[in-house]
Amino acid sequence: MYLEILFYLFAGASVITLGVHLILGTGVILNRLRDRADRRRRRSQPRSETASRVSVVVVAKDEESALPALLRSLESQTVQGFEVVLVDDRSRDSTRSLMDQFRQSHGARIRVLSNRQEPVGLGPKQFVLDIALREATGEILLFTDADCVLPPTWVEKLVPYFEDSRVGIVFGQISLAEPPTFLGRFQAFDQPLIHQWNSATAGLGMPGSCFGNNLAARREAVEAVGGFRGLGYTLTEDAALTAAVAKAGWQVRVSTWTGAMIQTQPQSSWRDFLNQHLRWNSGGFFHQDFSNRFGYRYITVFLIVSVLVLPACPFWPALLVMPTSSFLSVGLLALLSGLLYRPDRPRYLLRLVPYTLFFMLFYSYVTFLSILRVSPEWKGRRFRSVPRRG
Repeated sequence: MYLEILFYLFAGASVITLGVHLILGTGVILNRLRDRADRRRRRSQPRSETASRVSVVVVAKDEESALPALLRSLESQTVQGFEVVLVDDRSRDSTRSLMDQFRQSHGARIRVLSNRQEPVGLGPKQFVLDIALREATGEILLFTDADCVLPPTWVEKLVPYFEDSRVGIVFGQISLAEPPTFLGRFQAFDQPLIHQWNSATAGLGMPGSCFGNNLAARREAVEAVGGFRGLGYTLTEDAALTAAVAKAGWQVRVSTWTGAMIQTQPQSSWRDFLNQHLRWNSGGFFHQDFSNRFGYRYITVFLIVSVLVLPACPFWPALLVMPTSSFLSVGLLALLSGLLYRPDRPRYLLRLVPYTLFFMLFYSYVTFLSILRVSPEWKGRRFRSVPRRG
């Protein structure tokens, strides 16, 4: 009798989980449909000149190897005249020197700042972004990271969303360079997949997260929530900002255009990859917004249980309903990511099953560490997953 009750509980949770992901898939598609409708509308309207109202913000720490490629991609933008705010965060290499050279080459619209303070009361990147926000002059703020390469139409594609005065945040798609290793290939599968979760919730009008390396924000909306400092301590300031701006009544849009898709670099080791995901996962698991926190915890804990019951499935085959539901749920978003944004679709689809299975195992482990409140490491230091109480 007890096994029967347990089975019905597992089956009910499985149906809910799969249903949620089917709805999330609808959110991904809605983003694409909205973009196409916007494109038709903009074709019939005169193009507004907005570059002078834009500030691109880049925070870098010890990024001398990656920064030149980003700076070249900023030089190659199809629209120019925007402000660039570069912030050196206590680098020990030639990052600051590269920034100064870029400023000398491009004049007054390039601003270079330095932070020499340890973060106090805020997450490390959040602390420096708060400094950048106070110095940037643009009405529209575009954020990216030093290890990214921007497509030439990045500014051109993101800025027009803000012609709608209701839009407070826009975030775009991401892709990863794909080294010929399992770690590199898996990251090229994994990060765009996670992005589809963020994209789907925003598409359904319930935004709670995003990746801050391809993010645009209206200054008025950011200031309305107290800037980055007003978010309180967080290691995922991009997710916290998105949720806060949405809660304040602003719209959050997702750009589905490949012309706004940035490319970023994969982590070089499994240790760095684990710490990156531990930082991201902690942001969702301990999200300040209850609805986002509850939904994320339900999905990730369900994933853990799905993996844990696998050894018992040969003895109680009915338990397969949970791992099957998890596999279909993750695989659905992975499939959408591949079909919409991968140019190498046949090869991607061949990897879909094994990489989805590995994703389930890996993310279950990451979530387990988050439950234990293991502190992630970033730039050689460990930081608390959640703020201290009191």
